[in-house]
Amino acid sequence: MTVTIFNPHWQGFKRSLVTYTRIPLTVDWDDMIKHTPAVCFLPWVGIVVALLSAWPLWFEGLPATIQAIFMLLTAVLLTGGFHEDGLMDACDGLVGGWDKEQRLKIMKDSRIGSYAALSIWFALMLKWLLLTQILLSFASNSAHYGSALIAWIAVHSVSRMTPLVVMNTMEYVSAGGSKASSMIARLDTPQWGVALLPCVLLLLLDFSYLIKAVLVLALFTFGARRYLRKRIDGYNGDALGAVEQISEVLLLLCFMDALA
Repeated sequence: MTVTIFNPHWQGFKRSLVTYTRIPLTVDWDDMIKHTPAVCFLPWVGIVVALLSAWPLWFEGLPATIQAIFMLLTAVLLTGGFHEDGLMDACDGLVGGWDKEQRLKIMKDSRIGSYAALSIWFALMLKWLLLTQILLSFASNSAHYGSALIAWIAVHSVSRMTPLVVMNTMEYVSAGGSKASSMIARLDTPQWGVALLPCVLLLLLDFSYLIKAVLVLALFTFGARRYLRKRIDGYNGDALGAVEQISEVLLLLCFMDALA
């Protein structure tokens, strides 16, 4: 009975892992199989990515700079640069386009423009510098490994909530067919519970300063929605990737501020 109840969640989680990471899983994509929408599990996928990419923390002899770069590299390899690609495409289109149609067309173009190159350089550099400083701050703590790991999990899990908010409060727009459209879903109350559960659990782990981070993300999400509505009258998959990446930077910034 229990297995039957949780099977839709397991099916949705597997679909989410296959969609948002490069983890090799066999998934039956038959729509007749009852499953929770895969997007519900974005924060859970963040936990998996964080756990698997935290391996450098085991090597305490490594400098924080080296630990941070390998953590970031592993996370990118696990996701296939899924969100980073969205950031680059979104910056090229949203900043470089003259009108809605041109912006959406640019975002469909696989070529990298100057805005894409600048955005990914600054995003990765900021994440590396902030993560390095956070690891250095935790180094003086006897519970260094556990504290750093939970912080890393929080960054990857909570940052994936902001795309869900955008997805559920705006209209989807696209220039032609898009793979992202098949993953769009409006969440009901139980499904929001599934998505929010990791964030609630993190708050219970004495990471009360996450509350400040949540307020910062709320303000950012409000501004992002206004900007996207002005530029393209809605959102697309690239915009969601950009929102997630900027959220990661903001969360790291909030952690650095709290530790300082």
